[in-house]
Amino acid sequence: MPGWVSVGSLALCTAGLAVSGYLTLVHYTTHVQLACSATGTIDCQKVTTSPQSMVGGIPVALLGVIFFALGVLLCLPRAWGSRSRGVRVVRIGWVVGGAAMVVRLVYAELFQIDAVCLWCSAVHVITVALFATVLVGEAVAAEDAGRGLSPARR
Repeated sequence: MPGWVSVGSLALCTAGLAVSGYLTLVHYTTHVQLACSATGTIDCQKVTTSPQSMVGGIPVALLGVIFFALGVLLCLPRAWGSRSRGVRVVRIGWVVGGAAMVVRLVYAELFQIDAVCLWCSAVHVITVALFATVLVGEAVAAEDAGRGLSPARR
């Protein structure tokens, strides 16, 4: 597996964790204001306070923190070097679930809320980039395994 996959996926998880953490902080505090437009098509306040900003009573921002925190663990170099099929299956399922959530949230912004949040869009872009990075990494790892290369030799 190329070294950039581990470094890139970990960097994306860290960036996603930072943005999701900021959105979670804003959600739970009254003294922190969202640094974003609150009028027109770009309206972070409208998006982050909409009914679609919660899933089962849990803020989507907090779900993002959990998603990216798990991602940090799954994208550590040691995890990428693991021979465990379970780690690979969980990592693929995790990133596919994240991409599916992005589709749901973008749909909600465009067709239900009628507003876009730039902070949320940053998380969406990070998640899609993470999806591509992880799938490329897993494809290369599978190809290497088919050629008999151990994780240490990749």
